[in-house]
Amino acid sequence: MHLIAKSMAQLDALSILLVGATLLACGSGGLVVVRLSNRRLRGLGWLGGAFAAGGFGALLYAVGNLPPFVDAVVADVSVLLAFALVHVAILEMRRAKSLIPVLGLVLLGLQALSSGLQAFVFHSTRGRVVAIGLLVALQVGDTGVLLVRGVRGTVRMPAWFIAAILFGFMGINLFRSFALLFLPFFRIRSHAVALQTATFLVFLATALGIAFGFFWMTTAELSNELEKMASIDSLTKIFNRRVFREWCDKEMARSSRTGTTFSILMMDLDHFKQINDEFGHLAGDQVLCAMVGRMKDSVREIDIVARWGGEEFVALLPGASLGDALQVAQRVRANVEVPLDWAVHQQETREMRITVSVGVAAYRGGGDSLDDVFHRADAALYLAKAAGRNRALTMV
Repeated sequence: MHLIAKSMAQLDALSILLVGATLLACGSGGLVVVRLSNRRLRGLGWLGGAFAAGGFGALLYAVGNLPPFVDAVVADVSVLLAFALVHVAILEMRRAKSLIPVLGLVLLGLQALSSGLQAFVFHSTRGRVVAIGLLVALQVGDTGVLLVRGVRGTVRMPAWFIAAILFGFMGINLFRSFALLFLPFFRIRSHAVALQTATFLVFLATALGIAFGFFWMTTAELSNELEKMASIDSLTKIFNRRVFREWCDKEMARSSRTGTTFSILMMDLDHFKQINDEFGHLAGDQVLCAMVGRMKDSVREIDIVARWGGEEFVALLPGASLGDALQVAQRVRANVEVPLDWAVHQQETREMRITVSVGVAAYRGGGDSLDDVFHRADAALYLAKAAGRNRALTMV
């Protein structure tokens, strides 16, 4: 242990701080530029601010011999602020309603008070180091918990990676504070300096690890967003035709394996062109969204509603027989038929009557293919149109 302390003491803590401050400053500028160039990369701007605050604090530590207020209060608060801003970056990435780090603000206030008392009243460097170690540990622990709480999908691994770094850094700070308080070995100057140098090295490694983890996580988030954009109809916010076919393929495979059935509804809003001609295309878009809401209210939570194209929609009903599907189709038809009051002008509303025709088909098993099911549902839809619209039919 003595040899470890001696070798750590021989390292130039000043050089470590200067290198760290330079790297953090460069990282801060780079992160801000990346954030400004792509607004979808949430959190990177705040992370750049965290690097700037951390680099500034490291620079103040490196310079030394500054007025007590700057050397103690400003430097310590800057380092803690860096980790509070990391927390804000995570909040922005997680789309939190508020970006205010409540615990972080409380800890910053305590840090300013503690550093001021240690610098001007108690004149205790050891007490100041113990205090900042404990407060930083609380902040990074809170951020680590925020990262792993409710995380799933492709962001799980990068989130846990950053959290592991933060929890490790929390442990280092807790050990440092505990050692300075209760272990006489670390009160020897050379050993204390070695511990301080080790902490600076860990601080720098933590910053680099957080940066890498953030880029990993934001890339995963961006990939998820792009995949979602390719899967969701931009107007109605429901699945598009491609994704609906994928859901049907999965249900077909499950039904073939288990022997269960499923049904498909094909739904077309009647005379929708008249809505666009009479009320305008903007009104038509809003009506489509309103009708999608009524369709979703008419089916079960496990059912999938998607936009097939234009004013035509489809629904997948897992486990539903033909009779069950016809009941659902009638419920959709009745809900869509409810008149809709439409504001033409500020003081004038008109009743808008919309109906839907529905074609219903069920998987028959055996040699029945998914295309066969779609063909029967489509044929039933055209039969409903030909029979006078506003009805739900199936092919015998």
